[in-house]
Amino acid sequence: MGKLSFRPRAYQLVPLIMALRQKTVRLLIPDDVGIGKTIEALLVAREMIDRAYINGFAVLCPPHLCEQWQQEIFDKFSIEAKIVRSSTLATLEKNLMPDETIFEHYPFTVISIDLVKNERYRKLFLNNCPSLVICDEAHTCAKPEGQDREQQLRHRLLADVAEKKEQHILLLTATPHSGKQSQFQSLLGLLQPEFEKANITDTDDKMREEIANHFVQRRRKNIVKWLGEETIFTERSSVELLMS
Repeated sequence: MGKLSFRPRAYQLVPLIMALRQKTVRLLIPDDVGIGKTIEALLVAREMIDRAYINGFAVLCPPHLCEQWQQEIFDKFSIEAKIVRSSTLATLEKNLMPDETIFEHYPFTVISIDLVKNERYRKLFLNNCPSLVICDEAHTCAKPEGQDREQQLRHRLLADVAEKKEQHILLLTATPHSGKQSQFQSLLGLLQPEFEKANITDTDDKMREEIANHFVQRRRKNIVKWLGEETIFTERSSVELLMS
């Protein structure tokens, strides 16, 4: 905690505690907006780095969120992560040795998932994937029921990452369930292959308990007062104005 530039709230330590109980970290964190999924994921990453469990990580996110992630990583955890997307490739490649890839050279990266989901960079990323992968907006990587090619490519990328048995993965999303059960199950399948076939609405208690070890979800109302600590969230208020 002495290496952090902020004081995390008690409830934000729950994913970290869960992660430290796992030999290979696989967590789905679908907390409400504003609870701090970014902080929770980076607390796990920071602790794993300090314990020498990993020597780098990659954040996969939509391109418009890259700067936000980079800023959070630096401001709160004092780690300089490089943004990898089409507009930064030329600059990043200037520092590479012959036959070296961006994913080998830079230990901490924030990567546009739309860049690495395509064939040109997908294999390079998979062959040089860091020990920990954090995927933001993970619901956009669920296996689609229709012919959404872009989402199919994103899911294929994460499925290939998850195939590595010792690969640490954190999946973040505020909307894990779109109403389509198969898509939600496909996200669980990225944690453990058997979870995809286990419908949590009618599976046995043993399987539900196993899934619960990899799944943590809190609503704002659940943590307004938690372990004696009060968290004040901004309340939305809407009014209708009639313009003449």
